Amino acid sequence: MKSILNILIFAILISGCSNKKEKSKVVLEKKAEKTELTKQLFTETEIAKYTMSTIMNQPPEIINVKDNNGIYYVSYIRKGDGKKFDYKIKFNGKYIIWGNSDGRWRDTQYDEKIKYSEKDNKLTITQTFEDGSNIEKQFSKSE
Repeated sequence: MKSILNILIFAILISGCSNKKEKSKVVLEKKAEKTELTKQLFTETEIAKYTMSTIMNQPPEIINVKDNNGIYYVSYIRKGDGKKFDYKIKFNGKYIIWGNSDGRWRDTQYDEKIKYSEKDNKLTITQTFEDGSNIEKQFSKSE
């Protein structure tokens, strides 16, 4: 009687394991589909360039970006006076954190929040300030 019970428990466990494998496979397939649907149109280098263009109100054509293991160093020379500016950018999901290249990250509650979104070959950079106001700029993939 005890051996029949052990066999029955073993059979239930095996059937439960194969069911979990099927569920895991379905979940993984759905995650893969979602990843393909949310594939980025713009590279992080491009997003860094357009972000700094938005923040500093400078044309993206004059902005240079270098990737250093996920920290993007952004620089430009202002046309009016030839002065060079250097910044850094990092990503936290759809949020962007920035700072002067040799300064602090602007990530306190008092700093503006910057996020990006992509839709229809357009990148939208949104700066939201502590008072709730915001600045939003759009860029096309062709720029």
